[in-house]
Amino acid sequence: MEGKATPFDVRRIVFPVSRSIWLGPFASPQRLSTLVAAGITHILNVGEAPSVLAANDGPFREIAWHPIVDLERMPDESAINCLLKLHGMLCEREARVYVHCIAGLNRSPTIVWLYMVACGIDPDAAKRMITRQAQDAVPGHARLVDTKLIERIRGFGIGAFLPHPRLDALDPPDGDKLALP
Repeated sequence: MEGKATPFDVRRIVFPVSRSIWLGPFASPQRLSTLVAAGITHILNVGEAPSVLAANDGPFREIAWHPIVDLERMPDESAINCLLKLHGMLCEREARVYVHCIAGLNRSPTIVWLYMVACGIDPDAAKRMITRQAQDAVPGHARLVDTKLIERIRGFGIGAFLPHPRLDALDPPDGDKLALP
């Protein structure tokens, strides 16, 4: 479950990007046992299809839906609302948040990447952190974000997310520590 996926099993795996942020494809009933085994406490759906799992389907504290249109530049407010929801989930004690879209390749990795950038992580380091686990992911997809959105998110994050109340939530899953501002 925590290892890197081969092309054959990429759609069945959830990927730990940090100790508390996971990403992957749609949170379906078929993926429920994997999410439970990973200790997922919250689910953030950024896909265009509504969630099919409910909080009472597992040990989930919250399941939220903030749809993002795939391969179109994200509206600033949609991106900020997703990041605020993700931040609120992550700030809960011992939270593990699964961020997904349909395939887990563009939108969910981009939202996770934007959150990391908003928290002061270097954009290239955030991309490496995500793609180290989810090799086919495209964090910061050029059709979803542009430099204007990235700069707005970076500035927003300084005021809204820093200092981060749970720095360990952003540490890599392998136990290393991040140096954050």
